[in-house]
Amino acid sequence: MNSPAILTSWSVQLDWLFRIALAALCGGAIGYERATQRKSAGIRTHVVVAVASALFMIVSKYGFTDILTSKGVGLDPSRIAAQIVTGISFIGAGTILVRHTQVSGLTTAAGVWAVSAIGMAIGAGMHWIGVLATIFIFIIQMLFHDDSLINALIPHVRFNITVQTSNHDGIMDETRQILTDSHVEDIYMKILDIDDDHITFNIDGIIKNKDDENKIIINLRKNDDIRRISYTTRGSM
Repeated sequence: MNSPAILTSWSVQLDWLFRIALAALCGGAIGYERATQRKSAGIRTHVVVAVASALFMIVSKYGFTDILTSKGVGLDPSRIAAQIVTGISFIGAGTILVRHTQVSGLTTAAGVWAVSAIGMAIGAGMHWIGVLATIFIFIIQMLFHDDSLINALIPHVRFNITVQTSNHDGIMDETRQILTDSHVEDIYMKILDIDDDHITFNIDGIIKNKDDENKIIINLRKNDDIRRISYTTRGSM
């Protein structure tokens, strides 16, 4: 049986090739920004994801044309696209790392997911929306990777630590005063564990985004009654 004309037309084949090449270019642009930040998912990963997504969309839209010409056959071309959205999540999850309470790779995972959407859009023939989405995501990643802009937009952040100290009268007031002197605001302290020798409590407060959390920790550690401090740093993404 001869293949339908749509599968043998060189103009159509070239159009599909153009879509794949454009998807690769868009994916590479976003991957380039990640590569400059030395992230695990760089240019190659983003290009492959974009190309594969575009190819899946082309197959989804045009790959079953010969079957659809058969009597009584009906297919849902969106099923493959839906599986791309689900499947790409596993790749994105692989770029997220958790080390002691510090999370990294979230932005890279989101970028891989976005590249998949861009590849799907271009593969479906929506060239301009795919290109514009690439430009938009690229600009967002470049602008917000600089903490100075984020600090300007987010003036205050939450500060949370767990402290173990000697158990004596006034230790919580002493700790609160150190935090106040370190410009921690809206301090809330909750006892987590207590015995005759030690007391463990959680401290929650608000600091300016430009303040160095490490200096606050150092100021607390200068108190000899404070035995241990556990805190969460702001992870890179």
